[in-house]
Amino acid sequence: MSTGLLAVRGGLVALVAVSAAAASQARTDSQPAGHPEASALFPKIAGWKISDGPTTYTPATLFEYIDGGAESFLQFDFQDLASATYANAGVGRDKNRRSSHAANAGDSTASAKTEVTVDIYRHKDAIRAFGMYTQERPAGTTPLPIGSEAYAGPDYLQLVVGSYYVKLVQLGSKQPSVLRWFAETVAAGLPGTHDIPAVLKCFPERGKRARAEKFMARDFLGHPFLHDAVAVPYQIGAVNFRLFIVEGKDSVDLRAMVKRYRAVAKSPDPGADSAAAEGSATVKDPLNGEVVLQWKGRWLWGAVDQPGPEAKALVDELGRRLSILAK
Repeated sequence: MSTGLLAVRGGLVALVAVSAAAASQARTDSQPAGHPEASALFPKIAGWKISDGPTTYTPATLFEYIDGGAESFLQFDFQDLASATYANAGVGRDKNRRSSHAANAGDSTASAKTEVTVDIYRHKDAIRAFGMYTQERPAGTTPLPIGSEAYAGPDYLQLVVGSYYVKLVQLGSKQPSVLRWFAETVAAGLPGTHDIPAVLKCFPERGKRARAEKFMARDFLGHPFLHDAVAVPYQIGAVNFRLFIVEGKDSVDLRAMVKRYRAVAKSPDPGADSAAAEGSATVKDPLNGEVVLQWKGRWLWGAVDQPGPEAKALVDELGRRLSILAK
């Protein structure tokens, strides 16, 4: 072989090596620290094999999997989705694949084969994952002790663990025990807390409607400057209202929210240059009517939907509980 060919061959080998190293580095750089590879999220389950996937979707490609529902996930700082389908060992893959999102939306397509599709959505943090979970959780569901919380239907089960929101759907035979087995196995292998967000523990129990809380990552009460909020409905006698908590990035961010809110609502001294670090006000929100507010540090809390004396007393209690969380 001529020296010229040797040189060309050597150059090609070097180029391939450099390209492989660059590709490996790119995969490493794109993988957030502490976040397992997609394949590691799906455990081995006796008697079952992964027949499709894992397939990964990003914020830019999520619509390809759940067209029409992607925007809701993006509102809660969706990071990526890993999806895989399990089938009984030796069973082939059904070509008519559907996502767990489609199944939850009421698609009645059935398959003679028994398969379980597992969709693992990762969000920016645990409270956003729980927030997305609450957006899709039907009212009146019975909680299951899987992960932080779970609920199930005849052929689906949905749960949250840390920053992961997991949706499972079973195709073919409907056996709740199979779905629960899958859910418990998947949840056990996911990193992150199995507890509910601490902020939920601040809401007083009296009058609270169980498991009806809703998280809003942005546009709380219809105002784009109010972000990272959770609202819980209450009923005391014939009086219905909501208590809420808004978390600022820090005390400066929180004061900016209070200032802007008082500027759009009718309240004492709405044109003040800055909000005090701690305070309270009752405002006339043009979108929501009377709103009771209290704030301190990075927290804003209060009551909305025609709050009366009962609500105002609970707002005070909510503030006391929140002060313990803030320590």
